[in-house]
Amino acid sequence: MFSTREKTILNLLFKNQQKFTTAQIAAQLKASSRTVKTDIKRINAELEKYSCSIQTKQGVGLWLNCEGDGEQFLRTILYGEQDNSYIAQDVRKYYLAVELLLQNRYTSMEAIASKFYVSKGTAVNDFRELEEEGFWKKFGLTFIKKVKYGIRVEGSETQIRLAATDALKRTSRRDGRMSGGRIQMVFEHVDLGQIRECIQRTEERFRYVLTDVSFDEFLIQLAVMGERLLGGCPMEEMEEPPEEEERIELVVQYLRNLLEKMVEVEVPDSEKNYLKTCMQGLRYHVPMIREQERSKIRERSSEMFDYMIELLQRVDERYLLELAGDDELAYSMFEHLECMVYRIRSKMFAANPILDSIKKEMFFEYDIASYLAAKFSRKYKIEVTEEEIGYIAFHIGASIERSRQRKRQNYRVTVVCMTGVGTSQFISMKLKRLFAELEIVQILSGKQAGMLKPDMQDFVISTVPLEVNVEEIPVIYVSSVLNEQDVKKIQEYIQQKRGARDGKNISCPHLKKYFHKEITILGCDLRSREEAIELLGGRMQREGYASEGYIASVLEREKLSETAVGGLIAIPHAFGDYIRKQGIGFMTFQKPVTWGSEKVQMVLMLALKANEKNEFQEIFGEVLELTRDPKFVEQILKVKKFSELQAAL
Repeated sequence: MFSTREKTILNLLFKNQQKFTTAQIAAQLKASSRTVKTDIKRINAELEKYSCSIQTKQGVGLWLNCEGDGEQFLRTILYGEQDNSYIAQDVRKYYLAVELLLQNRYTSMEAIASKFYVSKGTAVNDFRELEEEGFWKKFGLTFIKKVKYGIRVEGSETQIRLAATDALKRTSRRDGRMSGGRIQMVFEHVDLGQIRECIQRTEERFRYVLTDVSFDEFLIQLAVMGERLLGGCPMEEMEEPPEEEERIELVVQYLRNLLEKMVEVEVPDSEKNYLKTCMQGLRYHVPMIREQERSKIRERSSEMFDYMIELLQRVDERYLLELAGDDELAYSMFEHLECMVYRIRSKMFAANPILDSIKKEMFFEYDIASYLAAKFSRKYKIEVTEEEIGYIAFHIGASIERSRQRKRQNYRVTVVCMTGVGTSQFISMKLKRLFAELEIVQILSGKQAGMLKPDMQDFVISTVPLEVNVEEIPVIYVSSVLNEQDVKKIQEYIQQKRGARDGKNISCPHLKKYFHKEITILGCDLRSREEAIELLGGRMQREGYASEGYIASVLEREKLSETAVGGLIAIPHAFGDYIRKQGIGFMTFQKPVTWGSEKVQMVLMLALKANEKNEFQEIFGEVLELTRDPKFVEQILKVKKFSELQAAL
């Protein structure tokens, strides 16, 4: 963040708390006054984010001015001191929101600000940001303000608890886990350690295991409930949720008893449905009950289950997969979708700490998940979040991987050896141990090599020279002891047969196949993704690759979830049947443009028909390789002609 010299300047001003001239600081650093002025300009550009700045006045000198959390920020940067009083600005606003939400009385903005070591002005700005991003509106909350009393949140108990829980989830670290010490400070009456123990005991008693993220979410929900109950705010009567498992009633009763005993909070009957609702939205490593038969899973909601299978069948047709027949996917996907619909309707929004990684590393699976989510959104009148789409992508990815394992290509091999049965058996056993994909169909001596026929095996592993046509019968020659060099030779051959690329000489034959000159636009001077979609989509419609409505569908797809996949690349496409003939529109920009949360300089607009032979997985795999090879992308961005693009690919 700061260079060594910049830290020295800050330390000098912070430690001495007095005014210095530029010349005095320059003398201390053994640098020129111009260098010091440049450093101070850079320092101030960074400090302005943290209510801190280096002030300067001609004839007076330089001094450090800190407000609110600025001082703690500098202590952290300069001396590594950290405590719960310093909270980064991007999450501080949510802590401030929780402080207001958990109050059952009027409170002043000054009181809220002082608890977090910030100025009243900083707190007001934070609340303004929450207003602008629609946080309060999302939960239907308003405020009552009274002179001499302060401010108070207005809404139902359900709305307040949902908002407080959501705000606290937004304070999680990048790995999705909570910072326990910081979150504890917003709770005046409950101990998070005691609630954590209640959840763990319940897991042990009923033999289920929550995911780490769901464990933390449940911990927050119970802490918010406890704090509100101890503050005299019980839950109003809630509609009983559709129970996912019969055992939930027992789990809730057991948990209520634990909370009353350990947290010393009375949990009235009116809280039962709230607890059930919370549990309905949780995700499990080990669920309470895992049904194995489709018929029993379907009994929970036959209409939703049948619709899910119908969508999976459409996906299979569209992407040439075999998802609909995967029983394990049927269970896990249905469980997720059923909970997802309930979560979103209940405004218990799921957190997904690795969403960015999923979108960039699994964008083939994420695209399928987006397609499913779009259909579910319309069917069940909900707005599916990107976090939920990310979880769906994982279920789909697991199913695709299971399918790959089932279909993993085995290679039939003939072993030819001249030194006897012992050697041939040794080589055969070693090959089986090292290469699970090899099926040894026969073992021949050198004299029997004349029996070899092309259709008997995929290739031959031999310890002796053979007189065969290598184009008809490929041969790998190895030593009788099958040393490391021999093993490497076999590995390389198998990789070559699979068409694996080493990443050093990247090539994109599947992309190249669908690129066409008439739908390629190079070196555009555009300012937005909308301009890009309109221009390239319009070209694809005029050239007969897409029909009317294609552009609108692509823009609708972007609203659901942006299609930037990292590495300056985006892959916009439509969900509807707007494709007349297959192709991939290609466009590059002179300068990167903002594409959602990413920067993009290369666009691949997909127009690939469902129900026809296309290489979706291969195409997405090649795009993934592009995102991982910035030098190759840079090379492509420099091309001026379509012929140069084809040559580069």
